Amino acid sequence: MRRTLLLILSTALFLVAAAPPAGTAPGHAHSFDFAGFPGGSVLKWLEQRGFVAKQDAATAGKVQYSISEDWLILEAKRKALALLLSEANLVGFSRIRIEWGVDEFPAGASYEKGVRSDGLMVYVFFGDEKLSSGSMLVPNSPYFIGLFLCETDPIDRPYQGRYFKAGGRYVCVDRAAAGESITTDFLIDDAFKRYFGLGETPYISGLGIAIDTDAAKGKGTAKSFIRKIEFLK
Repeated sequence: MRRTLLLILSTALFLVAAAPPAGTAPGHAHSFDFAGFPGGSVLKWLEQRGFVAKQDAATAGKVQYSISEDWLILEAKRKALALLLSEANLVGFSRIRIEWGVDEFPAGASYEKGVRSDGLMVYVFFGDEKLSSGSMLVPNSPYFIGLFLCETDPIDRPYQGRYFKAGGRYVCVDRAAAGESITTDFLIDDAFKRYFGLGETPYISGLGIAIDTDAAKGKGTAKSFIRKIEFLK
């Protein structure tokens, strides 16, 4: 069974019923970036900034991190599933803007063709309501959308996984050539309403950055980079 299930499982357990934010001004924007790295262990520095390593994220033999000119670089050395997870309490947003890119896509990666691997995915979690996973063996989870870069897949086509069909979607939000840094501006509030058929989008309760090569062909190597994630009105 593909370990994406375990990634979402860890996320569901981590995002424990945080209270909705109060007193945040409409139009509030929040930025996650990787500026100011003082040297030393990248993973320890990320943990100090609120990111928690899940799955293979702390296994140096599988995934390595570096920072260059405020870009966080993630590299899968072999088949791996790594997640950096941060709690959030954000309201007053309509768009997400991401500065990112992929140097090496996992071999054969294509959600359209059923090869569910990605060189870089940004997970956004919404609210504290736990929706059914679809299995008695898998804990429920808040709504989430996984945003990723692709080479050929359709843009803005939400895919479902084996579990979390009620509350989880994976979507390519931009195409990028290998090695190209791009800025993606995506209407995430509108997308949430369309994907889940709801009239209102819950507050953002969590954020994840992942690299997943478990289902890739070959050795499962991949390399990507990300500079900033912004939530904007």
